[in-house]
Amino acid sequence: MLTFNKLPFPTIFTLSWLVMLSCNLNNYNFDATEIDEKFVVKTTSINSDKAEISGYVKDFKDQQPLRTIISLIKDNKEEYTMSTNHEGYFETKNIVPGKYSIAFKSTDYNYMKKTITLRAGKKSNILVHLSMLEIHTEKPIIYLYPTQKQNIQVQLNYSGKITHSYPTYPKNGWQITAEPNGTLTDEKGLTYYALFWEGIPSNPLKATDGFIVAGSETAEFLEQKLAYLGLNRREANEFIMYWLPKMENNPYNLIHFAGDNYLNLAQLTITPKPETIIRIMMLTQPLQTKINFPLQDLTPLHQTRKGYTVVEWGGSISSQLYLQP
Repeated sequence: MLTFNKLPFPTIFTLSWLVMLSCNLNNYNFDATEIDEKFVVKTTSINSDKAEISGYVKDFKDQQPLRTIISLIKDNKEEYTMSTNHEGYFETKNIVPGKYSIAFKSTDYNYMKKTITLRAGKKSNILVHLSMLEIHTEKPIIYLYPTQKQNIQVQLNYSGKITHSYPTYPKNGWQITAEPNGTLTDEKGLTYYALFWEGIPSNPLKATDGFIVAGSETAEFLEQKLAYLGLNRREANEFIMYWLPKMENNPYNLIHFAGDNYLNLAQLTITPKPETIIRIMMLTQPLQTKINFPLQDLTPLHQTRKGYTVVEWGGSISSQLYLQP
């Protein structure tokens, strides 16, 4: 793996690049290998039998430069790597011509991977815009099982934006009447089997360990782990029916069950306080190939239901739990 430092950028090209950016691309007749809203490539001639590449990486919304790792990949192997400087600029020379995948990795931004052909005697000048990673906390639903019928207040302090809830989450929290069988009744007399919410976190959860599971084995894996984590059969059925269509057709899935980091992200205050609280937040990422990843120990998350019990489950799909080359 080779790492290249920034090289001086010729003044004449800087001026032509700025002119190009300030005008409609359709008005220019240049040799473009690819043009779309977030990935623009312009090629210019150089005096060399090798290829060169340079460009800028910026935020899609505010145009600010981004610190980014750029990789040129051939046959699933990183052949060249580059880093942008504080201006979002990168450059590499003496590249063996050919067809590559070019990947852009920047913290808290969506991973981008494109195909590019680098030709001998040509310099590819690239403008890339990355979008902020927007990970949803999907479908946390909350079940309440008191030992006797009683009024319960459920307050959610979520570090992020609640995008959906049912029944609608009021400022002072849900006020419901719960029965031992899990039936919930709101102040209007409407009944529910669970409380539902979704949101966009201010700081997406990360995973440093987990499980690599073949898509075809997802259902069996979840049945086993969810039972260990404390879900009953109905809760596990509902979890799997929601998540399985999103996971079983992937070659592999990275799966991590969040702990204290999720409890801090989405704090629940329940009055009266339950004897047992089971909160399962699954983080998952689809993978094309099997990878080596530290195995998660689920012992700290193991729960045994006792007395008045509250159960919550949800999940998030991310493209950046593990950044594939």
